Amino acid sequence: MKKKKIMKESFSVVVLVCVMVLCVLQGLVSGAENWTVQLRERNKEGEIKNITENWNFKETAIIVCDMWAFHPCVHATARLEDLAKEMNNVFDKAREKGILIVFAPSSHDIDKYYSDLPARKTSAKYRHGFGNPRHWDFWVHGRGGENEHSHLAFHGEKNAKWPLPGGDPNCFESRGKKPDFRQTEILKIKDNDILTDDFVEMIGNDEYKECLFKERGIKNVILMGVHTDMCVIGRPFGCRAMKMAGYNTVLCRDLTDSAWNCASRIKGAIDHFRGLDKVIEYIETYICPTITSVSIKGGGQEFRFDEEKYVKMFPLPVPANKKEVEKERCKIQVEIVRAFYGIDENNRKDVTKEVKENFDETRLIPIDNYNDVFGDPNPGVVKSLWITYKINGEEKSQIFSENEEILLKR
Repeated sequence: MKKKKIMKESFSVVVLVCVMVLCVLQGLVSGAENWTVQLRERNKEGEIKNITENWNFKETAIIVCDMWAFHPCVHATARLEDLAKEMNNVFDKAREKGILIVFAPSSHDIDKYYSDLPARKTSAKYRHGFGNPRHWDFWVHGRGGENEHSHLAFHGEKNAKWPLPGGDPNCFESRGKKPDFRQTEILKIKDNDILTDDFVEMIGNDEYKECLFKERGIKNVILMGVHTDMCVIGRPFGCRAMKMAGYNTVLCRDLTDSAWNCASRIKGAIDHFRGLDKVIEYIETYICPTITSVSIKGGGQEFRFDEEKYVKMFPLPVPANKKEVEKERCKIQVEIVRAFYGIDENNRKDVTKEVKENFDETRLIPIDNYNDVFGDPNPGVVKSLWITYKINGEEKSQIFSENEEILLKR
């Protein structure tokens, strides 16, 4: 009888220990899912406000916007490749913690290139035939307070055609190749990741309720990729759209790059990286907070572009001296073929006559204010000047930002 009592007490102790161990393990698992995130935002006076929030890893998704395989801007492609290498390191840490990685390339036909990947097959079941959301009709522009200031940073997103207004001819050298909108192969897509270009597959809409994020219980969305001042904020799954849809949305400010003109000769222009800083400040003020990859990795350093590396790879062109250009007057033959001024191919006016009238047979055309000479075909929207010309019999084309010095390349 005494032996049975001892066995009964021993069994109770074992059960109690097991329960305690299970509680501890459950607490560890629950604690492992909790995530302290450091966010940054600004008020309209530019003052920084640091915020601490508690997230759940499994309720979080990273959306990787675009990350082209090839960009006509040689500078942009070089930066993107370095960005992609660092992203792979960050994604490995994110996957370990249970964060969902969503790759969103801007391919025109995503299933043509990625249909065999498990990451695509998982999201394809939510395809409703809604159509490719790359179409600019789905673009989310700034609203409310942001809309009043959007012209300060985001002139590029107002344009739906290529090349983008504000682009510099030195920046958009295609090297004889067209843009490749597929995702760079540097990024490693794992089977448990998601690959989709469709915001309806991600978050649904009024007609289609079933969607990936609802199924996975996603509440927090981190945007990263390119380009910060265009697709990252404006796409149907970008910062604005996700915030409007009710998701806790942030930008990862060290894993993104802008389309800020890196070779502009506009008076008062700043370099690419200072321009990127300005765009991020704008987003923190008017759109959503930002975080860094340090929060995702759980330590380490923020990613930084190696600015000196790009300067050595792509030294910015030095504008020709006006006296030197003048000496070329009799040595080279320059002829204006045609010129257009406006937003894109469908919203521009023929200004060939006006350019020819101001042309003095050198590579430098002394027009200081485009609107004074050509008129303003689209008030309030940033425009560009396209010039096609012949130099020593060879036909070339160039695009100039609003009121940029017109210096035709040799």
